[in-house]
Amino acid sequence: MRLEPVQPGDDKEEPLGKRLLWFFGIAFVSMLVVAAVAYTLRGLLFIG
Repeated sequence: MRLEPVQPGDDKEEPLGKRLLWFFGIAFVSMLVVAAVAYTLRGLLFIG
């Protein structure tokens, strides 16, 4: 098995703006999920 060297610029990465948008989108959605779980658990404390 022989590995071929990779030349600079051969990788097909997305533009930086698109990758940052994905990063902040995932961070925002995960923040909403954590907040929803936290408020649900807080609500369960007041029910019981």
